[in-house]
Amino acid sequence: MTQLAFFQKRIQDEIPLSRAMGIQLRSWDGHSLLLSAPLEPNSNHHGTGFGGSVYAAAVTAAWGLTELALTDLGLKASVVVQSGTMDYLEPVESDFYVICRLPGEEIPERFRRSLARHGKGRLDLTAEVFCGEPTDRPEGDPVAVFQGRFVVRNVQSRVMR
Repeated sequence: MTQLAFFQKRIQDEIPLSRAMGIQLRSWDGHSLLLSAPLEPNSNHHGTGFGGSVYAAAVTAAWGLTELALTDLGLKASVVVQSGTMDYLEPVESDFYVICRLPGEEIPERFRRSLARHGKGRLDLTAEVFCGEPTDRPEGDPVAVFQGRFVVRNVQSRVMR
C-alpha cells in the first residue's frame, strides 16, 4: 500500500467526516498535497458548496500535508489546527479540490529546529480551493483560500520495520 493510500485509509477511519464528504487524496509529492471532494454531499440550499464543507476540506488538506511531511521526516506527532480563517471568493459551483503547499516548497528550517529542540512546533499553511478537475497546476484563480496555523507536539521518531 502506498503512503498516500495508507493515509487515505487513516483519515477515513479516524475522521469520519472526511468519508461522508467524499474526500479523496489525489497526490503527495513531498511538497504539496492535492485532495478532491464532490459537490453533491457538500452542497448547501443554493446548490453550491456549503461553507463548512469547503472549510473542512481545506483544513484536512493542511492537516494532511503536515502529517505527511512529518512522516517523510521519520516522525510521528500530535497535529492539531490552532487557528484558521477562510476567504470565500466565489461560489463553489462544481466538484472541487484543494491544494496545500509547504511554504517555499520545503519544511521551514525554524519549524525543523523547534521539533528537534522542543519536540513541538507551529506551522503556518495556506490551502487554496478550486473548482473542476483536480490538477496540481490550476489555470484559474482559487474560489476560496484558507490560512491556518497547526500545532505539532509530542514528536517522536517512527520505528521503522
